[in-house]
Amino acid sequence: MFCQNCGEKLETPNQKFCAGCGSEISSTPAAPQAPQAPQLKVEKYKAPSADRQVPIYESKPIRTGGPGPHSIRCFVFSLVSLGLAGAGFVFGGNNFFRFLMPYPPYPGVSIGFFGLIIGVILNVAGLVFGILSRTNSSKAGIREPINGLEKVGSVFAVFGIVINSIPLAVAAVYLVITLVSALIVIPYYP
Repeated sequence: MFCQNCGEKLETPNQKFCAGCGSEISSTPAAPQAPQAPQLKVEKYKAPSADRQVPIYESKPIRTGGPGPHSIRCFVFSLVSLGLAGAGFVFGGNNFFRFLMPYPPYPGVSIGFFGLIIGVILNVAGLVFGILSRTNSSKAGIREPINGLEKVGSVFAVFGIVINSIPLAVAAVYLVITLVSALIVIPYYP
């Protein structure tokens, strides 16, 4: 016996529902018919359940235009940071190298420990400007279109941060060595 709906062969003669399509089988047997070839089983499309669907997000609008105020500030602050690094090297580095080599092979006037202090202050200011440049770069990335000025300013800012940090670390080590040597050596002199 076969299902009248899908044509699948029924497993038992008194079966109430078709195992293939789930339709109800009439309890009165139909008149004996010649066995028919089973029909092809056609499955209906079922939409995927909500928990299996991939969420679709709206695309972000493409921002157009030139560099905005954050990009310009990023670039200017990075140049200031690099300039302060150079000025800090001229003051602090010159005096630091004169300390290492008391008889330098190059002429020049040293302003002593005061020059080292000026160099440290310039490097701290350069570090602050480098950090401000990176902050403006982050704001420009969110609020402004992608532009080359912001990218160059961001790279220069990283260089400014690194170049200003190195003399500060060297000055800190120099200060620690000076203080430790003063505490160890001075008590032994009459």
